[in-house]
Amino acid sequence: MIKSRLAIATAGLSVGVAAWMFNTTYTVGRVIDGDTFVTAEKQVIRLANVSAPELQYCGGTEAKLALEKLIFGKKLHLKVIFNDRFKRLVSLVYTDDGFVNKQMLESGWTYLERVDGGDTQDLLSVTQQARVQSKGIFSDTCTQDHNLKKPKCNIKANIGRSDNIYHYPGCGQYNNVKVQLYLGDQWFCTKTEAEKAGFRQADLCP
Repeated sequence: MIKSRLAIATAGLSVGVAAWMFNTTYTVGRVIDGDTFVTAEKQVIRLANVSAPELQYCGGTEAKLALEKLIFGKKLHLKVIFNDRFKRLVSLVYTDDGFVNKQMLESGWTYLERVDGGDTQDLLSVTQQARVQSKGIFSDTCTQDHNLKKPKCNIKANIGRSDNIYHYPGCGQYNNVKVQLYLGDQWFCTKTEAEKAGFRQADLCP
């Protein structure tokens, strides 16, 4: 069975150890979001180096649709980089039309998370190009300096790895802060609203 061969070939994989899977092709069962899908053999595949917005965030649906367009109905080849803690095969994915991980970064609907295998400089280059061109999540739809929908609600709240903070006009870094809606950042009308949502005032605020 294809599934058994896949399991055997990837058994014991760790970070930095790659296994080429070009002798076997796979097809898509379903796409979960813009960086993860399930093969017809029920194996969960996570695109290496690529992160897509959660479906509830700005660009999440668009990223999923972009990945579906690239891989549905195609024969897939995998280069497995490692097996993550969720038992997903973190992989470089290819079709006859090209390198899917790179194509998703080129679309602008995903961003470069880290580099595990592949052409590092090439991935950095296409990511930077998508930013410069304001494509996808890097457009003012998902990355904002000003609240386009409610201009008077101008408190910028950023999700952080260890802390969630907000800035209001008058804070030292306010003009340098972007609201990246694709990461879960938010706009608020009042400090009270921001604090109720779990954000604290930034240190450089009067």
